[in-house]
Amino acid sequence: MEDEFAPHVDEIKRALDSEIDENSILADLKKLIEFRVPIEEAKRSLIKKYGGADKSIVRKLCDIKISDRNIEFTAQVMELTRKTINSNTIEKTIFSGILGDETAARSFTAWHDFELNAGDVVHITSAYVRNWQDRPEINFGNKSKVTKLNTTLTINPEILQKKLAELRDGDVNVNAAFTILSIEPREIITKDGSKKILNGIGADDKTKAPFTSWVLLPELVTGNTIDVKNAYVRSFRGVPTLHINENSKITKLEKTIEFKEPKKVMIRDIIESEGAFDVVIEGNILSVRPGSGLIARCPECFRVIQKSMCRVHGKVDEKMDMRVKSIIDDGTGSMSLVLNAELTQALCGITIEQAKEIAKAAMTTAAVEEEVRKKLLGKLLKARGNMSKGEFGVSLVASKVWEPVDTGEEKAKELLLRAGYGKDT
Repeated sequence: MEDEFAPHVDEIKRALDSEIDENSILADLKKLIEFRVPIEEAKRSLIKKYGGADKSIVRKLCDIKISDRNIEFTAQVMELTRKTINSNTIEKTIFSGILGDETAARSFTAWHDFELNAGDVVHITSAYVRNWQDRPEINFGNKSKVTKLNTTLTINPEILQKKLAELRDGDVNVNAAFTILSIEPREIITKDGSKKILNGIGADDKTKAPFTSWVLLPELVTGNTIDVKNAYVRSFRGVPTLHINENSKITKLEKTIEFKEPKKVMIRDIIESEGAFDVVIEGNILSVRPGSGLIARCPECFRVIQKSMCRVHGKVDEKMDMRVKSIIDDGTGSMSLVLNAELTQALCGITIEQAKEIAKAAMTTAAVEEEVRKKLLGKLLKARGNMSKGEFGVSLVASKVWEPVDTGEEKAKELLLRAGYGKDT
């Protein structure tokens, strides 16, 4: 049996009362996956096909995902709020709040009165998870069963108090302390009209991270060190961002958290995270990808365009630009490295005007791409910027790039450390 399907086939078998041949289950499962049926839906479909009951899937809160259905878990009600909403012109009372176990905290909505109270430890079956503002939210509906337990549940405070480097998309009820490095107001348009928010950069002793405050508070000033309670995390362009709202509590601390400038990290380590803000990597350029060199952009939306045609704005007066899309490797892993026109010019010594002349003489922009490739291929570079994950893989968009001047002795020490030897070796 193929290893990647083995756990799913075992789960289906456990849900069935009768003996079903594993190969038959595997064949049916693979067929559904080929038709792009989500794995959880495919398993439920096969369990029903073979006459089994659609059993609950036991989860820890850290493992729940958007679109999970029929999940079962034990948690403590950490916060509870009663709300009245209009559903199809009918007023309805719902209950929302925060659930926590020893692994994570997650928001929830109960669509019926299960007589919950803050502090209750409950065992819940037949719950489901939906997408609420780009993060997973647990829901209890008609089929859900909530049982109060006469027991206690130890909530690890570390799941709430986080370093900025530990922020993950979907985290709720997050507590964090950091110094505000910069902050500025921004006006946005919402369904209720214009609203002023604050965008900033915070730093603790490990890293920097962006944050957004949907409320204007006197504590939110550049240079202040603050303790934030009950914030939540959403990713923006692949980077986890801390959000502060009217339910958050902000306290100014009488201390300063000293932030150290980022040190180089191994690509192997960085690609295991969801995203990273202001990190430094070093490696060799393995390839310069198509679409590098001289490019044309729409002056309205800045999309890359061909033959002066933008798919949003139609025929436009194109604006010429330069960039590099490359692959960088440090021996532990590889990722995309993207450089803007300024950094491309600094590394390659080619201005946009010079690039236009090269393309004109060769009658193709591919000539500029080839010049960039000759200058960068194999070169050892250090780059600083934000890392994100998306449909095209892991990328670092550089804010700074340079050729390192490390000595041979420093390189030898680094190789020894990567080989597992201590600092005293």
